[in-house]
Amino acid sequence: MQQPGQGKTLINRGPIRSGLFVVPIMKLLLFSLVASFFLSGAAVAAPEKTSPEKSSLDVRAASYILGDMDTGMVMYDKDSDKRVPPASLTKIMTLFLIYDALARGDLTLEQALPVSEKAWRTPGSKTFVRVGDQIRVNDLIQGIAVQSGNDACVVVAEHLAGSEAGFADLMNAKAKELGMVNSHFINPTGLPHPEHYTSAHDLFLLASALTNRFPQYGYFVKEKQYTFSGIQQYNRNRLLWRDPSITGLKTGHTREAGFCMVATSDKDGQRLAAVIMGASSSKIREEEALRLLRQGNRLFETVRIYEPGAVIRSLRVWKGEEDFVDATVDQPAVVTIPRKQRSSLEIGMVYEEPMVGPLVKGQKIGAVIVKLKDRELLNRPVVAAKDIPSGGFVGNFVDTIRLYFGW
Repeated sequence: MQQPGQGKTLINRGPIRSGLFVVPIMKLLLFSLVASFFLSGAAVAAPEKTSPEKSSLDVRAASYILGDMDTGMVMYDKDSDKRVPPASLTKIMTLFLIYDALARGDLTLEQALPVSEKAWRTPGSKTFVRVGDQIRVNDLIQGIAVQSGNDACVVVAEHLAGSEAGFADLMNAKAKELGMVNSHFINPTGLPHPEHYTSAHDLFLLASALTNRFPQYGYFVKEKQYTFSGIQQYNRNRLLWRDPSITGLKTGHTREAGFCMVATSDKDGQRLAAVIMGASSSKIREEEALRLLRQGNRLFETVRIYEPGAVIRSLRVWKGEEDFVDATVDQPAVVTIPRKQRSSLEIGMVYEEPMVGPLVKGQKIGAVIVKLKDRELLNRPVVAAKDIPSGGFVGNFVDTIRLYFGW
């Protein structure tokens, strides 16, 4: 008798016109070649530093990375885990914590925050807030995102955490949560400090998280200019004027950090982020970031497979009130692959067989696996779409007999 959990069944997706079919197996996971694969749907996946064909380019920067913000796939990188000073790229984390506070209801865009003397005296780039003034959060965000105002950063930090040091604790906790293992923050501005550092890869993770979690605030980093206290300042991200696909994000410069940049784009359904660290000029950081983004868009594509809630197949349930349950995904499924390799994609669903009730909605009952040329690109849980209570005495008895004899 085969007990539950002893066997597995793999569902393969063949040519889209053929639909799904079942291949019973024991404990082996097999795949069949997909002749064609054209599916669509929105998706966001957890970032991973992997890629079908990751390599380095000759980029004029001390370190860099290019990746897909929807899949986390890295296309090109060099020394992307090296710890380096981030300069004003620090403010991406500052914006993240502001947006997080807005999402929790701890801030509102119209809320006015007081300007301390410490904030007013903060050196470096300024929004030109004045001590004693009450400044709207909306204006402070614009001052940070467009004008890179250090003074605006301190105003928010003091309100949310009482001090810059307290805010740095929040920054470091969030960095740990996001998997930024090569980052440590001392202040919200990026002013130099020996213990204030990050890496190109960590900034890619941060840019992806900011873009995916807070799309409603994406317009701030796309603004080309902002006027505050009668002073008009222009966004230092000049790529916003050069390419309509550019969606942000932030520039930075100090003597210690060199010229840095996180540039993001959205083109043809593909959302990329390029991080340039330690370039020798603002012109070079822009040229190299744009070159990376265009290279990624030209040579790679994002294939969207399943949206959350998509039903993969109806599966047989034994000893349940119902005989079948829809197997669905509660996480999006999307992969990044080199262009012209869709025909080499393989997709299958593996699950334990026999599947015995009761089942609870959302319970993991298998996994969807996507491969490209024997390399696993994606493994997403498959869950029960609804509760399947235990069946009655008679039905359970009949199913027990059927399972025993393999009927």
